[in-house]
Amino acid sequence: MHPRSFLFIVLLLAAGASQADAGIDRSAQDASWSAPPPPPPAPPAPPAPPAPPAMPAIPAPPAPPAPPPMPDIPAEAHAACAGKANGSKLSFTPAPGETMQGVCKRVDGRMVFQLRSYHRQH
Repeated sequence: MHPRSFLFIVLLLAAGASQADAGIDRSAQDASWSAPPPPPPAPPAPPAPPAPPAMPAIPAPPAPPAPPPMPDIPAEAHAACAGKANGSKLSFTPAPGETMQGVCKRVDGRMVFQLRSYHRQH
């Protein structure tokens, strides 16, 4: 083989090798190259909010007031029952703004007024 031909072939091979190497990224083959670092860990969860303060105990409602005392039944109310039948209803007004309602009942042989309700206007 002619020395020039040999030189020509060597040059062609060298040119072909350089063209083939042109598309290769040599950085991937570098020994100092390493994989990308892993993502950082997730931040810790925030602390739980403090518990709300305990509700105070609800006090028991007060007892209702005692009803007012019933008024004394006037003698006139008993007298109004004298001619009535046993169980008759009677409404009596002892004073202006006051009303007594009840029934006439036979007690110990005589008719008496038994108070069922009392209303007083204020």
